[in-house]
Amino acid sequence: MEKNNNKPETKKTKKRGKIATFFKEAFSEMKKVSWPTFATVFKTTLVVLGVVAAFLVVLFAFDMLLGVAHDGLLLKDIDPISKIVGAIGK
Repeated sequence: MEKNNNKPETKKTKKRGKIATFFKEAFSEMKKVSWPTFATVFKTTLVVLGVVAAFLVVLFAFDMLLGVAHDGLLLKDIDPISKIVGAIGK
């Protein structure tokens, strides 16, 4: 009588096979990706930083305007120009 040396696949070995297949396919797909050059990454980074700086200035100005308006409503004798100059000078 011949012994059957083929062990039935368990859940653990099936899971390892699926994980290994996933990583093989993922690595294969990563080879197909068109990666940007350093110059492209540098230029887009500068654009992002520029947009962030522009929004920073706009939001700062809007915050100062609202702060002066708020103080002007609460304190009738405040000079808005000196308030703005004082806040920028700090």
